[in-house]
Amino acid sequence: MSRTGAGRVRQQLVLWLVLVVLVYGCATAQRGGEPAMRGTTPANKTAEKEEGKPDAYYRFIRSLLAEQTGDYQAAITWQKAALDVDSRSVVMHNHLASLYMKRGDVRGAISAGEDVLALDAKNLQAHLLLAVIYQSLHNLPVAERYLRAAVDLDPSRIEIYLQLAVLYRETKRVDEAIAVYRKALNIDPGSLALRYDLGRLYLEEGQPEQAALIFREILERDSEFNPALIALGMSLEAQERYDEAMKTYQRALDDDPRNTEIRERVAHLLLRQKDLNGALAEYQRLLDQEPNNDSVQLRIALIYYEKRAYGEAVRVFRDILRQEPGNHEVRYYLGLTLEDDKRLDDALDTLAQIPKESSRYPDALFHRGYILSQKERYAEAGDMLSKAGALKPNEGTIPYLLGLIYFQQKNYGQAIPQLERALGLEPSNAAYLYQLGSAFERSRQIDKAETIFRKLLVVDPKNADAYNYLGYMFADEGIRLDESVALVKKALELQPENGAFVDSLGWAYFKKGMIDEALVELKRAAELTKKEDPTIFEHLGDVYFRKQMVPEAIREWEHSLAIDSANEAVQRKLSKAREVLSSSGEGR
Repeated sequence: MSRTGAGRVRQQLVLWLVLVVLVYGCATAQRGGEPAMRGTTPANKTAEKEEGKPDAYYRFIRSLLAEQTGDYQAAITWQKAALDVDSRSVVMHNHLASLYMKRGDVRGAISAGEDVLALDAKNLQAHLLLAVIYQSLHNLPVAERYLRAAVDLDPSRIEIYLQLAVLYRETKRVDEAIAVYRKALNIDPGSLALRYDLGRLYLEEGQPEQAALIFREILERDSEFNPALIALGMSLEAQERYDEAMKTYQRALDDDPRNTEIRERVAHLLLRQKDLNGALAEYQRLLDQEPNNDSVQLRIALIYYEKRAYGEAVRVFRDILRQEPGNHEVRYYLGLTLEDDKRLDDALDTLAQIPKESSRYPDALFHRGYILSQKERYAEAGDMLSKAGALKPNEGTIPYLLGLIYFQQKNYGQAIPQLERALGLEPSNAAYLYQLGSAFERSRQIDKAETIFRKLLVVDPKNADAYNYLGYMFADEGIRLDESVALVKKALELQPENGAFVDSLGWAYFKKGMIDEALVELKRAAELTKKEDPTIFEHLGDVYFRKQMVPEAIREWEHSLAIDSANEAVQRKLSKAREVLSSSGEGR
């Protein structure tokens, strides 16, 4: 066994030893408080002393004294010496087993326990000891066998049922655990601890209604049983009965105003209700009670982050880092806060301080890549994201962001494979589907674009952008114009005031030759769009030109170029319109 494993077992054995000691105390009391030394009489004790050989009782006492000083090795040595004189003493074998347990010697404890059962097959203490050992070793079938035998030996002992219930909970045998608790409650109906454990089991197993009933029973018997009051609040919270849960927690706080566990539950509930200010106030009170509680400070900083109070969030994150400079989780969140606050250089510097051995290193690389793409440092961004992708090959957001970077550079040939890779990792991701469809359309692969957008509409039947994009694409290509109109109208059913969608409808009408209807919709699109869109004004110019309203066409195209002066297609249209106007004499 490894040292780490042995240490873990040793801790478990010490924890469970309490149970065995209780039984051991009962066993020794039943025997008059001292071990029965078979084959040792006052006469032969005297003879042994005369020969210079201490008797078994003397050695047993020396073992107990060594145990009291914490010298378990000496205690074991003396106990073995006592057993050399009286090898059939059940009490001394049990004591030897308990010493092995205290020292963390699993094999020795098992051997001693088995020696007891060889002498006395119905020895309750040995059955419990072996059950505890095997349960700590996660050999649960063997532990269960010894616990069941212990129940048969003494059906009235509550602690055995409790241990058996713990075993059933570990093995997810919930119904059997509940049955054990119920049986124990029949023996001791007044046990609040039993009821509390049963209620917690119901709560953990997703049965908050049943749990709440049990916690209420406890509080009817003892209104000051605060653990039950807290657990009742948690049960109500799990049922989304938030107002009742809050009243329950407040009642508990009235009884115990400095109870940090209850106040933390109140803060947690306020967070669930999106009451950030209320949660912040509770966490501040917690921090007043525990000024050095880093987890509470972190909660406060994260709430400031959620409130977009970035300056306050940065201050608290930095306070924590002054106390714990190696806390990479906090440094990561500080980097995100600076990123959202548009302090991009500070964010890059902060995230760059997260070392490779940190679990947050791949995420830091991802955000560094994103920030660099925002700064249009695309080569560096791609390098960061590629490194992040190598560390997290199953993370779809990384190739997706790489695809977006290539898309922004109009490098659709490289964008498409990255977006396809992202989609392969998350086939139903609507954002990935939309962006891939867009990349296919921009690269003039119309059939593939159509396939992707239709798949998106199966995945998300209420995706208004997908209806609009597909409808607009058909209109722009001059194909399936009736379906184009129907698709855009579907998008407008979902978002009636969307100016871009209204523009698509106007463009589809234009392609169908419905010029007057197109003009109405395009004018409405210009009114609905808060930020002026050069495409809408280009379309208006096209409609006016078709209606032979050349001055109006020129006006709209000039408006479009004022917004996007690099649009060569509009420049050509404007030049042609001016020539037409000049040749007709209207421009003189």
